[in-house]
Amino acid sequence: MAERIASTTLSDHERGLIDTVTGLPHKILRYHSLDGLSQMVLHELGHDTGFGFDRATYLIDNPDFDHLLGVAGFDRQECSMHKKNIWEHPEGFCKDMESAAFNKNVRKILNSSVARKEVNLNDAHDVKALGFELGIKNPQFFAWDMKHGNHGVFIYEKNDSICLWRHGLLKNMSSLLGMCGLH
Repeated sequence: MAERIASTTLSDHERGLIDTVTGLPHKILRYHSLDGLSQMVLHELGHDTGFGFDRATYLIDNPDFDHLLGVAGFDRQECSMHKKNIWEHPEGFCKDMESAAFNKNVRKILNSSVARKEVNLNDAHDVKALGFELGIKNPQFFAWDMKHGNHGVFIYEKNDSICLWRHGLLKNMSSLLGMCGLH
């Protein structure tokens, strides 16, 4: 019986991951009016205490206005400047992100909607190609429905440490990005 309990015990990293992602709704509620909130949430998801991505992006596909809009980008190398808790000084973090090269490249994206072409956003060649254009070596992606007919699109560099349960958690928690403003 003790062996069975021990095998289901979470590692420190797994507990930290769960604490990080389940704490995000409270942070989103607290900072709901902050410009750059989506960058902060993406940073938490991408950072080592989250899913440990090298690069990740968040985009919104709006078929009604025929837009695929880049909202936030995360690059592990650019986050090295943030040694402190970003939630203690969110305005400083958001200001830093304005000059972060990868985030700026993502925020410049304004393409035609992929969903308007009536393709499955979870199997769209255009989305994977965009990942390659952004310098993501092995882009993986998924999409989810958002309010007002929009679709969230999450592109990330494949990370072999994201096992099946973590991928399910990522898909569920990335929808929190849809609760952040577009500023």
